[in-house]
Amino acid sequence: MDLKNLSDKTVLILGAGKTGIATANFLLGKAGNILLSEKKEIESKSSPDIDGLKKAGVKTEFGINSDNFINKADLVIISPGISPESEIVKKIIRLGIPLVSDIELAKSYTTKPIIAITGTNGKTTTCSLITHILKSADKKALSCGNIGTPFIEAVGNKDKETDYYVLEVSSFQIFYSPTLCCDIAICLNITPDHIEWHGNLENYIEAKHKLFTQQKPNCWSILNFNDPVLRKFSVPGNLFYFSSDLREKNVLDSYKYFAYLENDFLKVSINNKVQEVINKNQLRIIGMHNIENALASIAAGYILKVDTSSKISEGLKTFEGVEHRLEFVKKIQGKDFYNDSKATNPEATIKAIEALGLSGNKRITLILGGRDKNTSLNEMIQSVKNYVTDVILFGEAKERFNKELAKNNFNNLHTVSNLSEAVSASLGSKTDIVLFSPACASFDMFKNYEERGHIFKELVGEIKIN
Repeated sequence: MDLKNLSDKTVLILGAGKTGIATANFLLGKAGNILLSEKKEIESKSSPDIDGLKKAGVKTEFGINSDNFINKADLVIISPGISPESEIVKKIIRLGIPLVSDIELAKSYTTKPIIAITGTNGKTTTCSLITHILKSADKKALSCGNIGTPFIEAVGNKDKETDYYVLEVSSFQIFYSPTLCCDIAICLNITPDHIEWHGNLENYIEAKHKLFTQQKPNCWSILNFNDPVLRKFSVPGNLFYFSSDLREKNVLDSYKYFAYLENDFLKVSINNKVQEVINKNQLRIIGMHNIENALASIAAGYILKVDTSSKISEGLKTFEGVEHRLEFVKKIQGKDFYNDSKATNPEATIKAIEALGLSGNKRITLILGGRDKNTSLNEMIQSVKNYVTDVILFGEAKERFNKELAKNNFNNLHTVSNLSEAVSASLGSKTDIVLFSPACASFDMFKNYEERGHIFKELVGEIKIN
């Protein structure tokens, strides 16, 4: 179906969240009829956004995805949170109705270059960093997708004033984007995540790989050379690798484009010509994972011909990180409090633990918990044993986490009922750092990881210093 020719089509939008509402607004004047369907009964059905859409002629339903709406649809734009194994998706596929993401739809309406970042961890930081580097070079770049503004909203409202879209894209969105092709596609790493949605790890990997198999020969792929899964990815276009640990000899002779860390310097090798970009100690973001994020960003900067390496270096030096990702909050009673609420899986928490643990001989209190993704905890437990003094557990995951840690002979454990109690308990620990890095989703107690992080920072801010 031609997504730019919908004037005689009925478009069904599944999901009335932020992206669903943005998609409905985008389609006003473009689609013949717009249907907005939300399975949950939600308060926002009487919100100004919904009221405005109704006045504009959008038909809505809440508490149901009705056959009446589905049978009228010529095209379905789906919320990425809806699993392909759900009954409604199976029904839409049986009926032969085209089913795409808002990302796929938005791409049809812009000719601006798109840099898409995916991976299990590091997407938000890398997306923000590339945008910052481009802006430092006087380019009009906009971060969007899973980082704040939905892509569909950005294309609808900002296309004329944007030179580059820097898009954070999830495996869900890629899955529902059958022809998505981006000028630059980046995958930072792949570790088990979202298995409940994809069904198994192989399907999760395939969803990530899809972003690259759909590239054209003139497009670019940026991949982590040290990730064994990504080393196996086939790409039809240009390939730019990055590595924070280049152990293999003569690797640079085998690849035309490479960003890497050597002797504390972040460097690029292009056609065997090496250039130093920045010393790692000049970065404001800490941890080896952030060096990887910086290397991927450097590769993007070179591909986009950001004026000179000095412009890239300037952007790297002035980037202060993103909210909820190893964010320093406050020093209280000799303790440094860090908000890492965006760590929604054990791998992200490992990176945070090691970033702080390797930065000096400091003792760490770690706050863990939330909605358990039921992935393996083995590697995280090893990092805990190496660098953490105390662990405070809360949320739905606390019983499994407590059992697994104790089974592995880590016994300095404390369980509490909520995040407020966790912050209070951390004050009694004899450590230098309090790291809130939950390793879990937030949905047992919070709307999202942003709300969880804001509440943590508020709780820390309310601590009275004696």
